[in-house]
Amino acid sequence: MVATAVAAVAAPPVASSKAARRLLCFTDCRPHSLSLPQRPLSLSIRFESSPTLQWLQPNLNRTRKSSRGLKSSPSENPSTEAPSETWLLEPVGDGDSKHIGFRVPLPGAFEIVSNVVTVGRLAEKADMVIPVATVSGLHARLEKKEGALLVTDLDSTNGTFINDKKLKPGDVTTVSPGSCVTFGDMHLAIFRVSKLKSTTVSSEPDESESQPSTDGQTELEIAS
Repeated sequence: MVATAVAAVAAPPVASSKAARRLLCFTDCRPHSLSLPQRPLSLSIRFESSPTLQWLQPNLNRTRKSSRGLKSSPSENPSTEAPSETWLLEPVGDGDSKHIGFRVPLPGAFEIVSNVVTVGRLAEKADMVIPVATVSGLHARLEKKEGALLVTDLDSTNGTFINDKKLKPGDVTTVSPGSCVTFGDMHLAIFRVSKLKSTTVSSEPDESESQPSTDGQTELEIAS
């Protein structure tokens, strides 16, 4: 069978036939290996120009540019500013402290900015602190409402007065500009009330809020 296979390979007509190639593989049982050329393969892909892509890109650029100039309407971003009046309490006492037994300095002036302010001797209880022994720890409450200033005595020891009238504890009383309010001591805790020009209060932080007041006539003291 080996001789027959060799003769078949030697004859050109037979070697070119499929039968001869199959016979050669059958008679020659030695293993064969296929070697491929060790060359790097390269793959190139070419995209056709697309009219759709060409249309989308300019429109995308226009969309980005136009979105930068958009502004929210007033209904989407309502103003956080609201008008608010400010009241001023200026001390007008004579500073006499003989009834206490030791010298007590007069308190400074107070600006009533918040809608509700408590008045008293103790900082842990009151917003407007008057360090005078005849003033109760929590003496009275001041409240701004509809352009008016209201005063309520909180059952203090020495009472709260508007001019010469003593207030009944718990009763809410309106204070007119120019009136005097006394918190228990007519010498050391009596204040003249005045209404300052209305201002506009914004919820956004202002750099000036962090700076201490330089006005020697007005001082705002808020208890921590």
